[in-house]
Amino acid sequence: MRVVSLMFIYNRNRLVAEPPLLEAIKKLENRSFATYLARVQAHKRIVRLNASWNTSLIALATSTTIASTGQLVEPKMYGNGGNALMVVLSVFSLVVSLVVSSVNYGARARSMEASYKRIQQISLMAERLPVIAVAENLAQRYIELQKEYEIAIESSENHAKGDHDRATGTLTKDTIKNFFLDVLPYLTLSIPVLLLIPFIGWFFNGL
Repeated sequence: MRVVSLMFIYNRNRLVAEPPLLEAIKKLENRSFATYLARVQAHKRIVRLNASWNTSLIALATSTTIASTGQLVEPKMYGNGGNALMVVLSVFSLVVSLVVSSVNYGARARSMEASYKRIQQISLMAERLPVIAVAENLAQRYIELQKEYEIAIESSENHAKGDHDRATGTLTKDTIKNFFLDVLPYLTLSIPVLLLIPFIGWFFNGL
């Protein structure tokens, strides 16, 4: 943590903070605001992953159940390896479910949301600090805000570099990586679609 000495000058019989202290407060304001923007993006990313993977799991479980039911009626619906296919898909669905459960997107999203909201408050307080604080207390309030910022940073996982790049509107390999991870759960939806095509064809042909 940067230590700022208590520096003041007299201006018409009242104490006024010297520029180095005001500069340090401005840096804290800018740094905390940049962190706030990055963590907002991190929160959005985690929420998207939570929703997309849950959608993928629901679709996979539903389609596997429907396909298994159809195969009971028509054993050759998925060819000679239909039974093995159902077992493989069931194991795949279980593994993905365990992985998604272990990363705990829901709790991480809530923690990140609480962190960025607190950091936003700190940025706003740093912005107002030179106006509302008396000069004698300005350095002490800066030190307290700096400590609160550090606590807020440590209260949740850190945001990724791709979150910071996205917040600043910069296209980098990290933002591309995050985009791919966002799309990946939706790519797995092709499995339920392909699984249901034979069932739908069989069902309507039997009408």
